[in-house]
This record gives sequence, C-alpha cells and structure tokens, in this order.
Amino acid sequence: MTLNGSDVVVVGAGIVGASTARFLAGRGVSVTLLDAHRPGWGASGRNPGFVWLHTRAVGAQMELALAGRHLYEELVEELDDFEFRPSGGMIYFFEDQADVMSSLVDERRAAGLPLELLDHRSARERCAALPATIAGATWNPLDAHIRTERLVEALVVDAERMGAKVERDARVERIEATAGRVIGVRTDDGRTYGGSLVVLAAGVWTTALLVPFGIDLPISPMRLQVAETEPVERRFEPVLYGPTAIKQYGFVRGLPGFDPTRFEHPLERGSEGLKMLELVAQRADGRLLLGCPMDYPGLDDRATVGGLALTLGVLAERFPELGGLAVERTWAGLLPETPDALPILGPVPGVENLELATGHVFGNIAGPISGKLVAQRLTGETPDLDLAAYSADRPSLVPSPDALGRW
Repeated sequence: MTLNGSDVVVVGAGIVGASTARFLAGRGVSVTLLDAHRPGWGASGRNPGFVWLHTRAVGAQMELALAGRHLYEELVEELDDFEFRPSGGMIYFFEDQADVMSSLVDERRAAGLPLELLDHRSARERCAALPATIAGATWNPLDAHIRTERLVEALVVDAERMGAKVERDARVERIEATAGRVIGVRTDDGRTYGGSLVVLAAGVWTTALLVPFGIDLPISPMRLQVAETEPVERRFEPVLYGPTAIKQYGFVRGLPGFDPTRFEHPLERGSEGLKMLELVAQRADGRLLLGCPMDYPGLDDRATVGGLALTLGVLAERFPELGGLAVERTWAGLLPETPDALPILGPVPGVENLELATGHVFGNIAGPISGKLVAQRLTGETPDLDLAAYSADRPSLVPSPDALGRW
C-alpha cells in the first residue's frame, strides 16, 4: 500500500471532475484527480457536444445553464482549443406541430431566452441542410457546440499546469472514513490517496461509493447512443434538435395543445423501451454526429442494434441525403439523471469531508460552472449561484413515478 498525500482528492475525471480540479488548483489547493480509466472516458467523451440552453427549465436549471454559457466565453480564452463554436441551435418541426412550437417560443421568451420562431424559408436560409418538408424551426443564438473530450483534455492540462496531479487507471473501490469523517480513498489495486476532503464527481458510478454510508442517491443511468459519419463538405453550422426530442421536457408537456403522439416518430412505437432524442451536430472535421435513442439499462454502456436502427431510420428519413454516408463509429454513454434534472452539488449530509459534484444529465452546459461553484464553496468564496437548489437534501430530489417529461 502506498499513501499519496493531497489536500483534496477528486474522484472522476469527466467534465465535472476535471473542472473541479482545475478551479481548485487555480485557487492554490493541492489536488489529486483520479479516474478509473482516463480523463473523459465516460459520458463526457461520448456525447454529441451540445451546449444547449434551448430547453432548460425556468428556475435553478436555467440559472445554472446561463451561468455555464457565460463561463464558456472565459474558458475559450484560457484553455487549449476545444472546438467551441457559438453556432446557435434550432428545433425543426412539421406542419402538425406548428401551434405547439409557437407556444414554446412564447414560453421560452418569458423564461429569458432570445428565441425566435422561423418560417420554412427563414429556417432553411439559416441552415440549408434542414429537411425540405419542415414547416419551420425555433432558433436560439445562445446554443453552441464543443468537442467535449477535448474540453476535458484542456481542463486537465490546465489543472496540471497549476500543480494538480492526475492519476489514470485509478479505480476507486471505496471511500476511507473514520467515525463518520472521510480521510481519503482506496483503489482496487490497493493504493490509498489521503486527503482532507474528497469530491465525488463520478457520474453514474457515484452511487455505489455511497452505499457503505447508507446513502442512496436517486441517480438513474440514462443511456444515449450516437453514430458518427464520414466527413461531409456541406456545413450544418447550428446544432439541430428534431421534434421527437422535445416531448421529454416537462415544461413542453404543459404547453397548450401538446399531445405526445404528435411528437413521436412511427419507428419509436415499435422500439420497446426506447425514446428518440432526435439531433444532428457537425464537428469541425465535417463528421456528423447522429442521435440519440434513450433508455435506462442500468450500467450497460454498449450501443445496440435497436438503438442505432432507430437513430438511422429516423434521421435518414428526415435527411435523405445522409443515406449514402458511411458510418465510421458508433457508441453509447451513460448520463447521470436525477428526478429534477438538476445536479447535486455540496456536502453529503451526515458525512464529514465528503463533497458531491454529480448528477449532471446536462453536463456540457452545467459541468464547468459546477466545478467553479464547488471550488468557490470549498475555498470560502461566495459561490456565483445559491447552491441550496442543488443540495443533496432538497425536496425535489425525491424520485417521481413519472419517468417521462420530468426534465
């Protein structure tokens, strides 16, 4: 057994853990960042890169998202390139959905977002790759796109420049504690990392580490699958959502005239257990990212035939010109979803020196700002946002029997 001293041990080197380590190191804290594999191996390295405000709910979710979007303007200047593109975002729709989408724009404007409702012609002028059959689209100039795994790499590099230590292939098997006070962590190969405080930022794997403390966080592993095509010359520019995606959001389901069947694709009805989050994004190299079928398979992070068939079937119908493209890669990732779709930030009730930074189902927009908020709290600064809304004992964290429309 070896003992590596550190003031703070951060468990999980995804976007949240890497951000936490970077902001702590920048405040002069001695930090060791651990990952079971490598930085960005989990959900942070497997998502389509949306920095998406379009459908954030009013209140704490929107406040966190807006603060997160503002932080990106600083990160672009401070970090190595991670392909940040302030492209804006669109949700295209068809004629039988137009009335609901008009109500959506009204609601979003009231929520503080600068959304516009575009007709068929205006939408295709902004994004010529949109289907010719659309009735229109919503437009939010604040949405953006990143290469998430490169953001994680840039955060880790910057943290190391500031003195943080990064340990790869360091799978934490348990948190070490004495009399209710955390003193470090132990990895599955016998290494022990001591720290005056441990930050758990392990996404869907956080819950298992809390079981010995009798704590059962309501975090559900939500699987999203993605297909990546060969490069194409035609530029999409804005990140795109389709109509099947928005039925997952609670505020949308409350709009006048909303009926979920109007926002289903026929292929969804034959896909047992899968819901479609219809989206397209394009990387700087021209490759298209197509997604995303959603389900809850536990900790199974493998892509499936059914999920990919749903993705390719829906999007090949919407965008016929994609049908001849080669699919170069497919994968799946597990997002940590909470009942209220808010992350959990702050101390663990009843356990001293243990901090949570987990539950980020919208990690691209909320991850970096969460790391900053946690670092501010731990170093005695007043956080930029009130963290009470994200605490582990908030009432809205109680699971709901309705798994659909709770975002």
